[in-house]
Amino acid sequence: MIDTNREMEGRKPAEEGTLDSAALYHSIVDNLPVCVFRKDAAARFVYVNSLLCQLKGMTADQILGKTVEDLVGTPMETADGAKNHEFIMETGKTVEREEMSRRPDGTVQYFQVVKSPVFDAAGKVVGSQGLLLDITQRKQAEAALAYERDLLRSLLDNSPDHVYFKDSKSCFIRASKELCERFKISEQEIIGKSDFDFFKRDHAQPAYDDEQEIIRSGKPIVGKIEREIFNDGREFWVLTTKMPLRSKTNEIIGTFGISKDITAIKRAEQKLEAANKQLLETSRLAGMAEVATSVLHNVGNVLNSVNISSSVVSDKVRDSKAANVAKIAALLEAQAHDLPGFFANDPKGRQLPGYLRSLAEHLAAEKEEMVKELTLLSNNIEHIKEIVAMQQSYSKVSGVVDFMPAVDLVEDAVRMNAGAIERHHVQLVRDYVEVPPVFVEKHKVLQILVNLIRNAKYALDDVDRPDKLMTLRIRRGEQDKVIISVSDNGVGIPAENLTRIFGHGFTTRKEGHGFGLHSGALAAKELGGSLRVHSDGFGKGAVFMLELPCQPKGGKSS
Repeated sequence: MIDTNREMEGRKPAEEGTLDSAALYHSIVDNLPVCVFRKDAAARFVYVNSLLCQLKGMTADQILGKTVEDLVGTPMETADGAKNHEFIMETGKTVEREEMSRRPDGTVQYFQVVKSPVFDAAGKVVGSQGLLLDITQRKQAEAALAYERDLLRSLLDNSPDHVYFKDSKSCFIRASKELCERFKISEQEIIGKSDFDFFKRDHAQPAYDDEQEIIRSGKPIVGKIEREIFNDGREFWVLTTKMPLRSKTNEIIGTFGISKDITAIKRAEQKLEAANKQLLETSRLAGMAEVATSVLHNVGNVLNSVNISSSVVSDKVRDSKAANVAKIAALLEAQAHDLPGFFANDPKGRQLPGYLRSLAEHLAAEKEEMVKELTLLSNNIEHIKEIVAMQQSYSKVSGVVDFMPAVDLVEDAVRMNAGAIERHHVQLVRDYVEVPPVFVEKHKVLQILVNLIRNAKYALDDVDRPDKLMTLRIRRGEQDKVIISVSDNGVGIPAENLTRIFGHGFTTRKEGHGFGLHSGALAAKELGGSLRVHSDGFGKGAVFMLELPCQPKGGKSS
């Protein structure tokens, strides 16, 4: 009895220690941030911690003593969970895998699951146990990262632009498929290389300097046009944007950029610029042709007067009575032996004094008419010289900008069109007011005004009216400008043509080339002015307004 009591007294501390250990174990496991469970050999749950109960939305009493099959219809485990238990019982091996579980609210959770065997004291597998670590956030982060990776991969593989990432030494760490094809290199081979491996130094060095400045300052470069010259001689133009590449700690660790190939655009711009230069030259020549045509018209008109005067003088000389003087002289010589008797007795002698008086009067009148025609002829020749001299004076000042009285420019243009205006019976009205001198190139303004006056004359030719009227006005405009207007009561301009009339090649005349107004508008803009038009419609005339500056661009007139 004594020994039995001693044995019982010895067991009590051991049992109490075991109970304390179990309590400590359960306390630790129950408060772990992981779900813990244990099953017996028959796959019945014999232990679940509180976190697992919370996860499944069930109490421990609802779970303990039941198998997975008993819990069908509850969000407990998948069928794979039961298979894992059988595998562990048969092999004694640990199973590690990821599992998905659906919460009561329908959302999905992901777990890292480790299931291992439970051994008895003899080393026999008597059940299984498991740990479930919630990795939902990690899986979501991985999914987001995979999505971002797929987006980047899609961008790098499919973008027509050149996308690249570089390290702090401006060496490539990633590049798009299009850029690698441009470099004629694979995506793996480009890593670690720099622009110096592909481009001539004229391009590679500035590009490197730009990237190093971005790394130093953190300031991006946006929309820079670069000319790329490859080592093999190929040449391209790109529109480049470069940005600082930052780490998670916001430290600048390199650069990244996008370059858009604009070679086709640049080549088109070059062709357009060449075409524009050619157009300007053509327009300039067209303007010169307008002036030359006016000069030739005026010279032609004066030459008509010269021809008339020449013909009149020629006819006067041919029909002159001066030849009769020689006949009278011969008659007097024949009667030289008895001139008194000839004048007294011969009928011819008695008529001769009266005839001589009449002849003298006729010759005097003839001389007066011939002098008049010769004076007119001389004046017309002088007029031709003036027209040619004026044209030469304008051609010599090409490119020279100076202050000019507006009225002088207008009157010079009128003189060059005077013959056509007179021949077509156009009434010219001058309506000038005093204005400051304009700061212009004389020859350009002359080309514009000559063309406007000629166009007004053509507009008047196209209407059948006796009162053909052309009005020239000079007025002061706004902001130190002078406005010279040429108006007519001619054919007018339809509304649909008002927006097209200054377009290159646009004309309504069969013999027109469409350069005059276009080149005039360009010239006016170059001078710092403008050329505008107004018309109330067909048959209601038109007015063209040339606006010219009174001072240099950015300066003030003196």
